[in-house]
Amino acid sequence: MTARRVDLAPDADIAGVVAGHPGEDLVLVIRPGRGALSQAMLEAAIAPLAIAAAPGARINAVIPAEGAAEEAVAAAVDYLAAAHAVTGQSLIVGV
Repeated sequence: MTARRVDLAPDADIAGVVAGHPGEDLVLVIRPGRGALSQAMLEAAIAPLAIAAAPGARINAVIPAEGAAEEAVAAAVDYLAAAHAVTGQSLIVGV
């Protein structure tokens, strides 16, 4: 099963987004545009959400840096979607 890509809006409730896709493997794309504290809290939530979803689903994230090429973001999403043994991980792209 391939993971679903979900691009999070700047005001998204990450726990609500994950809860809205029960049993689905997700790759969350967390774009810049939040305050530093909000961004840090969002990134810190990935591993606990993955633990809560396991073993029925995988939760991973791609965090594009400002100005990251969309091709690089898509490649990171594709990697995490296909990596069936990987969960709770965040890849920073474009640094």
